[in-house]
Amino acid sequence: MDEITIRKIRNSWNIEHSTFLETYGKLLRNQDLTKNEKFYLLKIAILFLNSKDENVERLGYSIILRYSNKYEDFRPLYDVALSRDFVPITKFLEEKSLGEKFKRDTFSSLYLSAFHENFVIRNGEDTPIYRSKGQMVLSRFAATDDNIAVVAPTSYGKSEMLINKVEANLTKRICVIVPSKALLAQTKRNLLRNQKVKITFQKIITHPDMFRGTETAFLAVLTQERLLRLLQTHKDLSLDLVLVDEAHEILTNDERSHLLAQVLLILQKRNQALLVNYFTPFLVNSDNLKITNYPAVFKQKPINENLKIERFYTYELSKKEVFIYDQFLNRNFFIENSDCEDDVDFISRHKLEKNIVYLNRPQQAEKVVLRMIDLFDTIEITADIQKIIDAIAELIHPSYNLIKCIRSGVLYHHGGIPDVIRLYIEDIYSKYSSFHFIVTTSTLMEGVNIPAEGIFLLTPLKGRGTYLTPSQFKNLIGRVCRFKEIFDHQKGNLSLLEPTIYIIKGKYSPKNFSLPNFLKERVNASVMIEDDVENHLLENSKNKEGTTETLEYLENMEPGASGLDSVESPRSEIGKLCFENSIHDFDIIKNEVHLISNLESFNREVQAKIVNPEELLKAVISIFFAGVELKDNRENIVRIRDNEKAQHFYEMFIGWRANGAPYPKMIASFLGYWQREVQEGGPLVYIGSKWGEETRDGHQQLWVDMRGKSDVQMVNLAVAKIKEEQEFVEFNILKYVEILNSLGLINPDFYDQVKYGTSNKSLICLLKNGFSIELARVLIKDVYSDLIRLNLEVDSVK
Repeated sequence: MDEITIRKIRNSWNIEHSTFLETYGKLLRNQDLTKNEKFYLLKIAILFLNSKDENVERLGYSIILRYSNKYEDFRPLYDVALSRDFVPITKFLEEKSLGEKFKRDTFSSLYLSAFHENFVIRNGEDTPIYRSKGQMVLSRFAATDDNIAVVAPTSYGKSEMLINKVEANLTKRICVIVPSKALLAQTKRNLLRNQKVKITFQKIITHPDMFRGTETAFLAVLTQERLLRLLQTHKDLSLDLVLVDEAHEILTNDERSHLLAQVLLILQKRNQALLVNYFTPFLVNSDNLKITNYPAVFKQKPINENLKIERFYTYELSKKEVFIYDQFLNRNFFIENSDCEDDVDFISRHKLEKNIVYLNRPQQAEKVVLRMIDLFDTIEITADIQKIIDAIAELIHPSYNLIKCIRSGVLYHHGGIPDVIRLYIEDIYSKYSSFHFIVTTSTLMEGVNIPAEGIFLLTPLKGRGTYLTPSQFKNLIGRVCRFKEIFDHQKGNLSLLEPTIYIIKGKYSPKNFSLPNFLKERVNASVMIEDDVENHLLENSKNKEGTTETLEYLENMEPGASGLDSVESPRSEIGKLCFENSIHDFDIIKNEVHLISNLESFNREVQAKIVNPEELLKAVISIFFAGVELKDNRENIVRIRDNEKAQHFYEMFIGWRANGAPYPKMIASFLGYWQREVQEGGPLVYIGSKWGEETRDGHQQLWVDMRGKSDVQMVNLAVAKIKEEQEFVEFNILKYVEILNSLGLINPDFYDQVKYGTSNKSLICLLKNGFSIELARVLIKDVYSDLIRLNLEVDSVK
């Protein structure tokens, strides 16, 4: 008999009007099967499970999984899981007993129980965690002392493998690189759950200022920007082991991805024995990680094990039809007609216990949330939930929309939310069953781990008009039904092995969006997905434009790191400092004459040290921007340079930062500032592209008409705008502040104020040791003075 392949199964001559298509379609639609149909499908599944074609084998497994969940007849699933060492499934069924179907008092059962102990991970937990054969193979591979890429689906235990790698290297200098500030706290928290890590590293470095320079062994968790700052401050510092989380980010072609590659080149130059481990949910070929002029070769252990089989539902609002897409047959099966008013109405009718709703823009997310709370009843406000509401009202504002959403069991999560609140949202969504929805943007794809049974995609986009790539889509849906929830001893449910994914074409989707094509190009089992290698610093990049320029820039940051023989270097201190502080707003070499001249003019005109925001911003503009040719896409810098109102705004904002202004004060100031803008210049107020709604003079939507905004709307717009401006100041302005400070132009106390939000040495000491500004302010009060000991000379805390 010829080998069965997925291509043969799909052939119209074989499948059209066949018993298999009809019966399998009924199973997908969750329709009842006759006794003969059940027997037929199980027989076909066994045949498929023995195929050499990986997709046919997975189709066989999907039939068994869907059948067992539908009829709560888990014997077929147990047998298949047993034969493939899907130990989490077999142990779950044994421990649940499920009608005494899996007795454990026979010799075979006892033997299997003993065998399964080879797959247990304890990690100090009260309840042992069982892993599949693929997970154990990958764990052993991740433990090797080599340059490796650990690639496995989301929820497969990569975080645990990363922690184990740290535990096995406690005497070394280790850095975990995470893609965003939001992941710093989560990763640090996960690492400290390991007792050996916690005892060995009493302080995990999450900011460059926390490093004293005397540590022989240490553990750091940093973004690439913070790691670069650490390396620039400590020129002799080298690392032994680097663990790159969410490593697929390096494949993209943007400044942050270039910086990650540059940092790795610097580290390799400083220590040629450096080991780098990448951790990522998707990567086809580890060769695509190879950085230009970086000699290391990365090993990869392919794992093709899949315990979860998604259920992909599609709904087009205009057609009112729900389909289920099968990734194995590449077919859509009609489910039902659903006459929903809008996207949110559909969500309310098909919600599960824990749901993720995905949109592309923060503005869209907040609009959907406000529509959702109109449809949902108020949840029971327990004492704990009231404390949450009171804390947010005090920290941010009583009119913050999040408070209204909490009362309806809905949360939202996007880049416009203050970092401390985002962490709070993740925690309370995971902790309390009252919260059934979290509406989010792509911030969720940055390694955030939260429980969810289903996801609703209201748009296929990520960024400016770009569709989610196959890898991004799989990463997003991988956030649903994590193994920790599926196999939880108390609340686990094997139906979660079939995550529910809804893709909706409605208000927030492009008009030309094709639901069938979107899924066929992303989850079709027969489509070979390739790595999209765009970063021009990677050897296999499709785009080499800019490679030499970026390597030349690196050589000026760290001589000897680029692999280039001859590079034009700056001849002045200010030019060198621009490279050391990663200034990319202009060509440093080309504009060095202007920089030197501007600095000399400033020094002639200004004798005293800079002591206030007005002087600081004036110095930045006159030294770095006057007469300097800026690169493209630097509109915000141009506004600061050329617009007096913008200058006054950022003077005000830097002042808030220097004085550690709380959110309520900043919000009140923003509202007053906007009101003055309306009185002086008209109803349109500049907001920027993220939150803009109106155009002016034919430009893009950068403005908001404040006449149509209520006080509550303006408060929430102010919160989002404050967060955006905080990030702009931190990532764009503070680099110039660091240069000015290195040139000796800033008063030391004022520099501390701008950098830390205070000049109080005790507060700064706590901040340098990883305490948040809110907690630090509490700890320095007299009532807690007996609980802490500060050594301000070496910035230590006990």
